[in-house]
Amino acid sequence: MEFWWRPLLHAAGLVLLFFLLGGASASGPAMAALAALLAGYVLHLLLQLKRVDDWLRRPEQPAPRGSGVWGDVLYRLDKLLRGGNERQQKAAADLEQILYVTGALPEGIVILDADERIVWLNDAAGRHLGLTRERDSGQFIHYLLRGARFLEWLALEDTSQRLTYRVPGGSDRTLSLQQARMPRGQRLLISHDVTEAERLDAMRRDFVANVSHELRTPITVITGFLEAFDEMDAPEPKTFKKHVHLMREQSDRLRRLLDDLLMLARLEGNAEMKNETVDIDLLCRRMLEDARALSQGRHEIQLRMDSRARLLGNEQELHSAFGNLVSNAVRYTPDGGAISLRWAENPSGGGEFSVTDTGEGIEAKHIPRLTERFYRVDRGRSRASGGTGLGLAIVKHILQRHQGRLRVDSTPGKGSVFTAVFPAERLIPAVSAAPRPPGQGAA
Repeated sequence: MEFWWRPLLHAAGLVLLFFLLGGASASGPAMAALAALLAGYVLHLLLQLKRVDDWLRRPEQPAPRGSGVWGDVLYRLDKLLRGGNERQQKAAADLEQILYVTGALPEGIVILDADERIVWLNDAAGRHLGLTRERDSGQFIHYLLRGARFLEWLALEDTSQRLTYRVPGGSDRTLSLQQARMPRGQRLLISHDVTEAERLDAMRRDFVANVSHELRTPITVITGFLEAFDEMDAPEPKTFKKHVHLMREQSDRLRRLLDDLLMLARLEGNAEMKNETVDIDLLCRRMLEDARALSQGRHEIQLRMDSRARLLGNEQELHSAFGNLVSNAVRYTPDGGAISLRWAENPSGGGEFSVTDTGEGIEAKHIPRLTERFYRVDRGRSRASGGTGLGLAIVKHILQRHQGRLRVDSTPGKGSVFTAVFPAERLIPAVSAAPRPPGQGAA
């Protein structure tokens, strides 16, 4: 029998008790007894209601116990509340997980209401747009992100169109903005940071322009001489020989440029590097010979071997990197200057190959850009020296493949030190290294 019948049975029992006590002609005492029983029953109901009310106000407390119909009611209420709490906890956990995931996204997310006020934003949106949840929630988006192009884009009905947005305020950040419609008139703004992609695209454009310029000069010279020879009936041997020599110089320059471009393309292509044990002592002595051959006696060149440790790496690539540093020092050091090559271990246990010269030096503002392709401190002087503008870019990529880096220290008017720094895990200690008297490390 359903529990809602039970109060009726209780009331029927009270009426039956009344008739048993005195019947319909019952006098005052019987009526008083019935009234007392009814009052007690009502009081019991009120007490139970009070207990239920107290419990509902503090549902974290254990459910009160009851008998009969109240036991059923309290059991069902407790079950209902527990189910609601479980659903609420699951919904809260799901919401927390969603907020965590959206907060960890690299894309910025901003939710706007129907009036274009900020409802919520994730951390990435704060970094991209300079917003904060605490300060900017409830603010109109067009008060915070100004600009005619942004406002026009925000008012578009076609949400498939993207906007390239450069963050104002002196920031060099570039964003790609996208919007999507949501229920109840809300909108979702998504921001992608395309600063690096824009930078790489600009670098590619500059690279193509620089390559075209570098190739045009030798090709123009060679083409001009060939056209002149074609117009001559009988070229004068002396003039012909002179022009052929100039054509050969331009051809060599063109070959060096193409070789460097191919080397750089291979390095940037992330081709797998074959590691081997490189005899740095032998490699440095080759660098000394190459430097002296390139100098032709115009400089004082020496080599210091302060360590006999070998290196784990690719000998061909290291030869190219060290060779670029050495050839730069010879080209940019005036006649009579000094150049020093040195291999040593640093305090952190790594290795360092350094090239020190007494050239003109480099201003500090140029040093961060030296490893950019075709970047030249003095374009006219660089071309006159025979450089391609790719040497230090090649050095940087080779060192990165060896988990190393290039350090440049320079003082204008005094000279420069270019150091290839390698981590300790790349160094292979010498099998046996007898102590050397001071001064015997130079060659």
